[in-house]
Order: sequence, then C-alpha cells, then structure tokens
Amino acid sequence: MAAGPGLVDEGVQLPPWGMELFARMPELFPLMRGGGAFLVLIGLGILGGAFTRQRRTRLVALIVGAGLGVVVMAVGGATKVIFAGLPQPAVWQWVVLGLAFLVEAGLVNVVLRKVPDVHSREFWLWILFIVGAHFLILGPSHGPVCFLLAIACMANALVGLRLRHTDVRIFWAVDGLLKIAGGSIMVVASFVLA
Repeated sequence: MAAGPGLVDEGVQLPPWGMELFARMPELFPLMRGGGAFLVLIGLGILGGAFTRQRRTRLVALIVGAGLGVVVMAVGGATKVIFAGLPQPAVWQWVVLGLAFLVEAGLVNVVLRKVPDVHSREFWLWILFIVGAHFLILGPSHGPVCFLLAIACMANALVGLRLRHTDVRIFWAVDGLLKIAGGSIMVVASFVLA
C-alpha cells in the first residue's frame, strides 16, 4: 500500500507539522519547564499519599507535594533557572495560566456544593477530574504534553467514579504517576529540545 502524506510503509507517524510542534515545544511553550517541575513534585505527593489508608495523611502528602512545587517554582523563577535557554513567555500565556486557575477554583466551588462530604471518595475523584480539566486550558500555554495529561487524568478520575468498589488509592496512585510522567517529559524536553 502506498504511503500518503504523513504516513510511511512502517506505520502511522506524526504529520510534519506535528513533528515541528514537538521539536519546537520549549520555544513555543516556555512555561512547560516550570509547570513540569511542579507536576513532578505534586505527583510525588499524590503517589506517596496513595500508600496510606489514612485520608488525613493522603491530604498532608498532597499539600507537601504542592508546597514543594511552589518552592521550586519560586526559587527557579527567582534564579531564572526555569527560563534558562528559553524565550520569555508571551503575556497571553500568563493570562491563560491565570484563567486556568480561576476556572479550577470555580469548579472546586461547584464540587464543594454538590459533594459536601470532603472526605468522600466521590469528592476527591471529582477534584482529580477538575485538576485534569484545568490542564486542558493550560494546553495552549504549557504545550501538548499538558493537554494529553489532561485527558489521561480526567479519564482516570471518571473510571474511578464509575468503579465505586475499587479502592480509591489505585486511582490516586495512577493520577500521581501520570503527573510525574507528564511533568518529567515536560522538564526533560525543555532542556533537550531547547
């Protein structure tokens, strides 16, 4: 069978514009390095929390991971390590970042009203879904890896909501692993491709 545009006989490949997008990620999405570093740390916190039966300990692990992520972002930003070798992010990318946080906060408020039991599995799976959804908004500012991570995190949370008899810690662990993997790819790509 003859190969069409973007295809070779060995199988499907990214079209030329897709390869260019991935090759130019650090240039097009300079926020991805800092965002990726944050994702790795919060992912480690989430993953660590998956190994405890205590909901309180799970929350503490999440907060520690998020706190470390904020510290790394602050130090990396102050020392310019986060943007070393990268162009300055465009103003619109910062606006997208702010918009994503606002949408996330609004959706958390909706969940708080709809699922007032903040200790329930349903509450936390919806929170994981919302965090994934806000990654969709971050796609234009943080790149395609962030967008793909959004879909994977949202799917994981939805499966968890459907499989009510499966231990929530499994979905918690998968979410953490997804964030660690996606964040690592973002950080490594920002250095290797820059």
